[in-house]
Amino acid sequence: MKNIVTLLFVITTFLGCSNNDEEKETPIPQELIGTWQFKGIYSHDVYDENGLPLYTPYENGDLITFNSDNTFSHLLQDYQYTGTFKVINSNKLNFHYNPNPNGINNDGSSRIIILTDNELRLSCLNENTCDVIRYEKVVSD
Repeated sequence: MKNIVTLLFVITTFLGCSNNDEEKETPIPQELIGTWQFKGIYSHDVYDENGLPLYTPYENGDLITFNSDNTFSHLLQDYQYTGTFKVINSNKLNFHYNPNPNGINNDGSSRIIILTDNELRLSCLNENTCDVIRYEKVVSD
C-alpha cells in the first residue's frame, strides 16, 4: 500500500509539472516599436549609498530601431547593423544579426526587464549576474 501511495505521488508530481522554459513566439508589444537610445547601465554588483544598483549614465548612446515586421537596425558608433528579432514568452528578445564585415555577426538574446512607452531595460537571461541596460524611446518630430 505504501508503494502505491508513493507511486501515485511521483506520477502526480511529474504530471503536475509543466515546462516553464518552453519558448513560444509572442506578438511584438506595440511599446517596443520605434527607435530607442542607449542611456545607461544599472550595475548588478555595485550599489549606491541607498543600496540600489549603481546607475552609470551615457551620452550619445547607440540607437536601435525595432520595426513591426520583426526587423531591426542598430546604429553603434559609425556602424549600421541590421537583422531580425522575435519576442519569446513576452519577456525575451531573440536577435539575429545579418552578416556584416564590421563586427557583430551572431545571434543573441536579452530579457526584457521593463518596457513602457518611453523606457526599455534589457538584461542577459540570468539577470542576477548581469548589468541592466537602459534605453529611452526617441521622440520623433
